[in-house]
Amino acid sequence: MKFIDSPVTFLAAVAVAIFAFGLGLTSPIWFLLTGMGPLEAVRAGTPIVGCTIAGLIATTVVGMVAYRLRKPSEEPVTAPAVPTAEEERWKHRIVHVLVMLMFVIPFLTIIVGMLLRKFIDADAG
Repeated sequence: MKFIDSPVTFLAAVAVAIFAFGLGLTSPIWFLLTGMGPLEAVRAGTPIVGCTIAGLIATTVVGMVAYRLRKPSEEPVTAPAVPTAEEERWKHRIVHVLVMLMFVIPFLTIIVGMLLRKFIDADAG
């Protein structure tokens, strides 16, 4: 349970979410690379994208419930430390950067995949 309280947990969870969201969102591109037509790739990738979004929503809800149900720390209760303005700005920046990465990286992957489709040999083996 100490791992859940560490700062690395938050970053690891967000990194996994970005990877999963990016992989699920770009699934139509991978179908394009296998030789499917654009409409077929979109039709085949839409359920994967939907499941990815549903999975992330479910993971977020489970994480919030687990956070609220966790046991209080056994350390003596003292007055909570007031975070400094610099700490708050750092956390605010991290959240903004991670949210941008969740949407920008998959979008750029789709664009690059469509631009480089002619040059990618998906049949190489």
